[in-house]
Amino acid sequence: MQSIDQHTILQAIVNDIHSLTPSATLPADDSRVASGSHLVAVHVDSHLGLASRLRGVAEPTPLLSATNAPTEERTLPPLTELAASLPGYAAQDTPTLAPSLALAAVNALLPVPDAAADLKGQDLLLEYGAGKDAVVIGHFPFVNKIAKEFRSFHVLEKEPRPGDLHADEAATVLPSAGVVAVTGTTLLNGTLAGILALCPDAFVLLMGPSAPFAPSLFQAGVNAIAGNAIADPDAVLAGVAAGLPYRRLDGVSSLTWLATDVD
Repeated sequence: MQSIDQHTILQAIVNDIHSLTPSATLPADDSRVASGSHLVAVHVDSHLGLASRLRGVAEPTPLLSATNAPTEERTLPPLTELAASLPGYAAQDTPTLAPSLALAAVNALLPVPDAAADLKGQDLLLEYGAGKDAVVIGHFPFVNKIAKEFRSFHVLEKEPRPGDLHADEAATVLPSAGVVAVTGTTLLNGTLAGILALCPDAFVLLMGPSAPFAPSLFQAGVNAIAGNAIADPDAVLAGVAAGLPYRRLDGVSSLTWLATDVD
């Protein structure tokens, strides 16, 4: 598979919105944002999407209370306009909140696939990778629990914890990996394209609250997407504003979509 650059990946994701959703159903009102220490949520009416907040972002944090009443008033452009800005953040030297807001808008607009299964990403990782050489990009909470299930197991991190490899060492472990789990944050920090280029033969799972259900990712080299569906927007907004990590949010469920399930 020919490698593609980060901008092309992000633009294709934005294009997926318009190919999957009739223009007449896209909300035109200004969007609202809730932001906490871990996540951002962007929403209009029933449309709500999540994305991770990049480390090092020092911008003011706009919040929404549990009753959806603003504690700090902040409106944003319509979701479609916000989402369309995502490719402009294909490469950035200083982390900002802007790409997280754009990706959250994308996730608010992309429909949840009918074929998505009620399955957590780590369970799919075990199903496809047990006994193989595995690499996880991003120190997910589950890594210590499942590490022993693989022939070899490495975690790559920009801010490595004990036992992790620094992200700069990706080229030493990715080419030989049989299965690779990648945090959706790689869509925000400019690194997904380079990662995919290093493991063209691996089974690649994109996962986490930022991961969009964008079918174009399957053409880019992703084999499965572990994202989420919002069941209770008010509960999600309250949890985000309270600074909860994704795994502690109420009102959201984890779903996994395989490339083989695409018509």
